[in-house]
Amino acid sequence: MRAPEPCRRVAEPRAGRLNQGMRRPQAIGMVLACAAALTACSQARSVPAEELLAPYALERETVDGELAQQAAATGASIYIAAPMLTSGTQAVIELSGDLEPLTLVDVSGASVGALTETAGELAFIDRSCISDNGGYTFCSRTGVVTTDGATVDEATGELDLDSHALAYDADGQGFWGVRYASTPCDDSVHACTLAPEDEPLDFVYDCHVVHVRDGEAVWEWSALEHTDPSLLDTAATTEIYNAVDPFHCNSVQPDEDAGAVYVSMRHPSSVLAVDIGSGDVRWTFGVDRSPAALAVDDPDGLLGERQVLSGNHDFRWLGGTRYSVFDNGSGGVGPARAIVFSVADGTATIENVIEDPAGVSSRCTGSARPLDEDEAFWVIDWGCSASGVSVMTAEGVPVAHLSLDYERAVEMDLLMDTAADQPDVGSTVTYHALVAAPGLLAP
Repeated sequence: MRAPEPCRRVAEPRAGRLNQGMRRPQAIGMVLACAAALTACSQARSVPAEELLAPYALERETVDGELAQQAAATGASIYIAAPMLTSGTQAVIELSGDLEPLTLVDVSGASVGALTETAGELAFIDRSCISDNGGYTFCSRTGVVTTDGATVDEATGELDLDSHALAYDADGQGFWGVRYASTPCDDSVHACTLAPEDEPLDFVYDCHVVHVRDGEAVWEWSALEHTDPSLLDTAATTEIYNAVDPFHCNSVQPDEDAGAVYVSMRHPSSVLAVDIGSGDVRWTFGVDRSPAALAVDDPDGLLGERQVLSGNHDFRWLGGTRYSVFDNGSGGVGPARAIVFSVADGTATIENVIEDPAGVSSRCTGSARPLDEDEAFWVIDWGCSASGVSVMTAEGVPVAHLSLDYERAVEMDLLMDTAADQPDVGSTVTYHALVAAPGLLAP
């Protein structure tokens, strides 16, 4: 079974459908300047994938044709927003399981960050009010993307959200996200004491996980208030720790049945299971050595001798007591990799590790998601790395790659300044690669 031919819609963005829990959106974006032959799906089906991807400096490669056919036959769709660190030009693209483009929507000017699925729509959170270094945001807005373009809910900008995380409730009436909350330093803030003595801090950014319903935050969790101080003591000894931004939360996923929310923290190189009722940390996995830390059982020696996580992203609950996390290997610890583990009786048992076949680490962003229920194939966004996005087998065999041509992206002036000056950061394809139902970019 082969995936459908590529279909590209180019239309003026207009206000689209939003979930009932959102308020009236305003359309954003710009019309692509292109030939009339590309203004309808029926006219775009014959356009080669290379031509569709070229305006975004993207390139696709099939590594194993037979495996690529099997990956496409899973019927899963992959959604990306690329390039991620853009100065303007950006597309949201639906790809088949072998990374062939199916639908491409230009969303230039929308600054799309994290993607998610809700109520049959492709939702996102934008990168409004971005920091000087491009590392976080302060007034991001939620929105949706269809073939008509990107639309945002302007009112959500008042929630002071960051662009790293967005997860909707099952009923589509609310969502989960994060904030970077500035907290003044005083003797009671342990994180402030971990700064170098010759560089005292006036404030630190706390990680706040928030649950929003009907436009209001109905639940909020502070990492400073609920994590053991030793979590940061350990983190401060690692290469990537940032004193002013000690937590840097970058993914949130609720498990309403278990009454938990799962949080990834880049700078402590650890992931946390947080009890929604009490706010207590049930357990952690990573470099953390606090009382909540899980013991690690690695019967096949898959983790090797390096530290368990370094700069991790995209902590996912796979169902039951099984989880995955994208380990960036930041700070030169080792190649980026996806780790699958299960939790029982205070122990994390390592089930699988899939390393970047290029053998390089990733400085930032990234994700790992299974394509199918059997987890025979995985789509891994290698983040800030020339490796781009790959479809891999569970055994670590590369199937197909999608990458950003960094030099051409610079020549085309596609990238923001901080990315254009750094090849590994500038090579970022997308913040993460979302696996979701086909056809979410429908009109």
